[in-house]
Amino acid sequence: MKRYLSDYTALMGSPTAGAVLACHDLADGDTLHLGGGEWHLYPEGGFEKEYYISNNDYGKKSIAFPLIGKKNVTIDGEGTSLIFHGKVLPFVMDSCDGVTIRNLTVDYAEPMYFEGKIVDAGEDFVELEYDDSQFHLDLLGRKFRFYGENWENVTEKVLVNEFDPDFRGPVPMTATYFAYTGTQRDTSFLSGLYRYLTPSKPAPNRLRLAGALGFTHNVGKYWLCTHNSREFPGFFGTDSKSIHLEDLTLRHTLAMGVICQMCENITLSRVVAEPRPGRLLSVDADATHFVNCSGLIRMDSCRFESMMDDATNIHGIYTPVERRLGDHRLLLSFGHGQQQGVKLYKPGDRIRLVDNSTLVPVAEFTVAKSTLLSGKYLLLETAEVLPVEIPQGFVFENHSRMPAAHITNCVCGYNRPRGFLLTTNREVLVEGCEFHNISHAIAINGDANSWFESGPAGKIILRNNRFENAAYSGGAVISTAQEIPVATDTPYHGELIVEGNHFQTNGKRFLEVHGLRKVVFRGNTFTQDDSLPPAGSIGETGIRVWDCTEVDIEEI
Repeated sequence: MKRYLSDYTALMGSPTAGAVLACHDLADGDTLHLGGGEWHLYPEGGFEKEYYISNNDYGKKSIAFPLIGKKNVTIDGEGTSLIFHGKVLPFVMDSCDGVTIRNLTVDYAEPMYFEGKIVDAGEDFVELEYDDSQFHLDLLGRKFRFYGENWENVTEKVLVNEFDPDFRGPVPMTATYFAYTGTQRDTSFLSGLYRYLTPSKPAPNRLRLAGALGFTHNVGKYWLCTHNSREFPGFFGTDSKSIHLEDLTLRHTLAMGVICQMCENITLSRVVAEPRPGRLLSVDADATHFVNCSGLIRMDSCRFESMMDDATNIHGIYTPVERRLGDHRLLLSFGHGQQQGVKLYKPGDRIRLVDNSTLVPVAEFTVAKSTLLSGKYLLLETAEVLPVEIPQGFVFENHSRMPAAHITNCVCGYNRPRGFLLTTNREVLVEGCEFHNISHAIAINGDANSWFESGPAGKIILRNNRFENAAYSGGAVISTAQEIPVATDTPYHGELIVEGNHFQTNGKRFLEVHGLRKVVFRGNTFTQDDSLPPAGSIGETGIRVWDCTEVDIEEI
């Protein structure tokens, strides 16, 4: 059946309330037509629900298009621009089987980040001039107050990068840091990123920050920061199957662009993240992110640019063991605050107990039952008898719910850190893609002590890609960076095959990897590009491989 947003808007008196009712009414096989043009949507009238979203922040969401328990439904934008006002989560796909969303643009009337042109700078200060018709800022004592239409963010910490207005991306060889205006000293594993600064406003549309920066910003470039909590991503999928996102443009989102957790078979075709003219930032965090998903993640002909975080991150979650409650029961917790409340285990899943100091699995079990006791704690019941002693710090991972991935003909870059983070135990193919990231184009990670993002990688194939000034501020284009406190002879990751790719970079920095069972690097080519400042090389060959079992390297 065809349904029309215009009809529901007329019935309910507002597009937001109309969208909520239209989504409620969708039956199996229905299509909701948005009709083209512009729709302006507000938090008022939105569907409200609290969600724990991995790598984002918990809270009650006002949702414009809530798809909950739907089967084989489509939202066809027909070229529509959806303009959101205030803190709204545009799309939720919860417990669905078959969802297609296509042909639309997501944007926000007011940007919920901040940018200003650098007009003066030194090692101990930076001064900005900003467009106060777009970006609204007051100081409340030492705190920033960013505000707009029915919203405000008051904070003493923002994430900063210097952006080039010409290509709308991070300036080479500049630091990412937290501008912190409070008086407490940070002691977390991110403490090295903190700059302790004192804010002032020399004029209504000027901001000055004084303190030990450790470097000098470039006058004429732009100081850009994000100040939102990660509560309102663009598209959120949870416990759903067969999600298709097609021909979408993300001009701005308040957190991640697309985040899916515990979902099976996800396809993104021609999904684009790029800022609207007159702004420098598109997505406030990662363009795409997938946590303990399964089946196949397929991305084709997508473009992710000018984000404040990675193009994609595919991983699982390590859950620390709090205590053994019997032969078959355990109390688990969540190692990172932004992973809380995600019900990661389902009956029949095969899970592994992992030594957090070596990341080596020590035992495997079958889930009999899993119960979320609170946002912090999860009760896990296993079919097999548990060890009598489980050392402090050991973690569990869901070995069953991890996806294969095919990423083809995609472009990513001009974003703050990296391109694709790939830590899944299934096979990953990246083919025909282009990368121009400030940091690693491909990162293969895993740790059970800080981010608690689980791997390990199974088999990763990088074939016929172009790395065009990827890692242009230094470091390797392709890198493993798993955090293993205690060295072991057991490789953490499986295979990495790098063949037929072209590297056009400002130095030989192709590959820096360790802890793999097999590494193959062959048939690749290189062109030196001196258009960006030199960022060094990795030895004479641009390749460093260590603690890998089987190595087949063809130098270029």
